[in-house]
Amino acid sequence: MRNKKSEVRDSLLSSVFCPLFSVFCLLSSVFPVFASDETPFEEFPIPTPLSSPTDIAVDRSGIVWVVEYSANKIGRLDPSKNIFEEFEIPTTKSETTDMTIDKDNNLWFTEQEGNQLGKFNTRTLKFEEFDLPVPDSNPASISLDSKGNVWFVEWNRNKITKFTPPPLHEGGGEPIQKMGRGRFKSYDIPTPMSQSSGLVCDSKGNIWFAEKGGNKIGMLNQESGKFKEYELKPAMSMPIGTVIDSKGNVWFCRLKDKKLVRLNPATGEFKDFTIPGTKGAQSMAIDKEDNIWLALRYENKIIRFEHDSEIFTEYNIITKDSQPLAIVADVKGNVWFTMITGNKIGKLNLSKIESISKKSDLKVKLKPPEEIIKR
Repeated sequence: MRNKKSEVRDSLLSSVFCPLFSVFCLLSSVFPVFASDETPFEEFPIPTPLSSPTDIAVDRSGIVWVVEYSANKIGRLDPSKNIFEEFEIPTTKSETTDMTIDKDNNLWFTEQEGNQLGKFNTRTLKFEEFDLPVPDSNPASISLDSKGNVWFVEWNRNKITKFTPPPLHEGGGEPIQKMGRGRFKSYDIPTPMSQSSGLVCDSKGNIWFAEKGGNKIGMLNQESGKFKEYELKPAMSMPIGTVIDSKGNVWFCRLKDKKLVRLNPATGEFKDFTIPGTKGAQSMAIDKEDNIWLALRYENKIIRFEHDSEIFTEYNIITKDSQPLAIVADVKGNVWFTMITGNKIGKLNLSKIESISKKSDLKVKLKPPEEIIKR
């Protein structure tokens, strides 16, 4: 079976239980930022060349964090000061691709080659790594629930695994060692070779994910430990993504026919919307207003889908052929994304959009979904 590491390597090449506590601050840079009154975009270069930024997160204080896959680093951008710092992951060639952030602003990430779950304390700037119980499990997509449990996919074992971190001393800090190194519990995904990704937790604690190989959307009820799977049409539609809106609807993309899809879990009904362009979306995010944001890697665009009007808006990225990959919305509604070939972090500043969009030279297009056109 083709594993997750092979898939990540191919994707990047096409574009160009012993605690470990350590920190490596390799570089702290103040750098020029691209920003203009003529565009809502800002661009922040990553200090390490060819770093392959594969994931991105924004913490509650507005600091932007990025996984640098090829550089084997975690990057920290302070946009208010234009300072970029990089921290080397302790395990060499860890092949870290996926990251999430908890309520205390700690980063959690999966190490595919390292076969570990990693944690980076953003306050102490220290790493901790947790060995997985089974060798070569190939951990990938990662998420958190409201109780602080860490969930991730074991790609090679076709499982979803929960990690309960060890308790901390009062006021945070280091784990209480006598309480152990945390607990792992795995659940077998019913569909063999499901190639699951896009883990996300809903308000009830259920874990949702897309089965690219199984052609399904899956849900794990963590209270009962039972799965529910939703069959997709057409066959081999290649679902990716997964975000959940405030009403509990599950959103994802179908790569095969370039659709954005909404699943109502209460009724099991699907509704799809045709994504502008010809290549489809490679990643997605949701903002505080329930708008869906898509990164069109091969068309060099960021797209917004307004959930009320059901209309797409396209924004052309300034850097040519930047190949946007990971995408996230911050608490202010601004959108951040990584650029694989551009080797930058991009920001789409929503406060600038309304004023700039009145100018004729802004490359923004409005395109309703296909089904609206037919009405």
